[in-house]
Amino acid sequence: MPAKRIQGCRVIRWPIQAAFLALFVFLFLRTRYGVSAAFQDVFFRFDPLVLLVTSIALRTVVAAALLGLVLIAGTLLFGRFFCGFACPLGTSIDLFDAATRRKAVKGSRLRNGKYLILIFLIVAALVGASFAGFFDPVVIMGRSLALVFFPAGTRLVNLLQVTKVARYAELPIALATWVVILALGFVASRFWCRNLCPLGGLLALFAKFSLFRFAFEGRCRDCGICEKVCPTGAITAAKRQIDSAECIDCLACLSCCPDRSIRYRVRFAPVPFDAGRREAILALGSGLVLAPLAATLIRPRVSERLIRPPGSIPEPQFLAACIRCGRCLKACPTGGLQPCVFEAGVPGLWTPRLVPRAGPCERNCTMCGQVCPTSAIRKLPLEEKTFARIGTAVIDRTRCIAWEQNKVCLICDETCPYNAIDALRETLRGAALLRPFVNERYCLGCGACESRCPVAGPAAIRVFSAGEDRRRAGSYKAGGKVRQRVCGETPGEDVPSGFIPE
Repeated sequence: MPAKRIQGCRVIRWPIQAAFLALFVFLFLRTRYGVSAAFQDVFFRFDPLVLLVTSIALRTVVAAALLGLVLIAGTLLFGRFFCGFACPLGTSIDLFDAATRRKAVKGSRLRNGKYLILIFLIVAALVGASFAGFFDPVVIMGRSLALVFFPAGTRLVNLLQVTKVARYAELPIALATWVVILALGFVASRFWCRNLCPLGGLLALFAKFSLFRFAFEGRCRDCGICEKVCPTGAITAAKRQIDSAECIDCLACLSCCPDRSIRYRVRFAPVPFDAGRREAILALGSGLVLAPLAATLIRPRVSERLIRPPGSIPEPQFLAACIRCGRCLKACPTGGLQPCVFEAGVPGLWTPRLVPRAGPCERNCTMCGQVCPTSAIRKLPLEEKTFARIGTAVIDRTRCIAWEQNKVCLICDETCPYNAIDALRETLRGAALLRPFVNERYCLGCGACESRCPVAGPAAIRVFSAGEDRRRAGSYKAGGKVRQRVCGETPGEDVPSGFIPE
């Protein structure tokens, strides 16, 4: 085989992989306030696993992810090219292998694992639980950037400033997931891709019928080099077979074959599906049992402090639609959106929640809905967003400076962007005192008051999810809300006796 052709096969893949990885990182970095959200979620929209599992869990087609059908069509033509060239997590695994100077390791053949995980995800979605965000490689890579690498980079750039990008307990969980996936390469090359990746399993099902595939042709000296360099164990040199379902089109066999015995040609013979019956039954049973278990026993009572972003659909549908990609966390300009640890149980791990003490929900920002790839957070116009109530602020009078210490402090009133806090006057021992009072009719739960409260530790005014307005469809601009805002109604019956509005 000419050296020129060998070298060409070796170098053609790395630039393409690097380009896709760079594009993924570039789009991630552009996911921020003030930048158009167009095309930022293109990788997620082309993800057929997100399309399949989320659509089943929501009992409707997720229109934003219909581009996943394009990737399915491409797989039917060219095989698992996405895994070999475009997957950002797959490229990270290859970079780690190259950095540690490890060559392909054949390892144990557990390739049915990815099909079993895929079955589990589908069955769980059928009973209303979505776990795609825990296993999807695109989501895992995006979440790793959002919760691990971006916060770490921010701290390195500005060591003296405490960043609010990521919180505490969820960072090591996300980091451990990514590290374990890379470390599995010490067991076998591309162990995750060949054995555990459900997206790879889904694409492999269609790759079994791919039109173009690699196959043995002509003279072969039975050297076995191709089998040794194949990162996914797709080649059985003794039988001169290449499993199109396992092949990721990486070109490694093509570049190393000394006899040019492997060619990329049109083939029509489908590969039979050989998942074990016992394993399939186990995956089916696991989905039927674990999904309801996660939704009941594992999930605790939802805390009143679990505040979802404005435009979030009702909680059961939200958990089914959210893929835990971390894009809304990255886009939040105040850092107020933080990932859940176990505040919503295991099903809610890594889903977004507003932590007002870290940062409020900015009045003029709708980025979380714009960047959400599955519409778990609705894309609301700015005016519509100002009517979407996510909670209610409550004053703790035992901690409030104005109430407990009889001192002047109206910071919460001054910072409220919706004029939902009234300064009420009371005469005490001949002195006129102003004290804050929350007008629940106007409060949207944005958390600006809690964020700016000067009390050390927990704020004297805190936002709770009580009164939240979450809708899967329809307008938040109910007639009553509009009339209240226009007419400036006061909370007459809510004002304690003895107070006079300022």
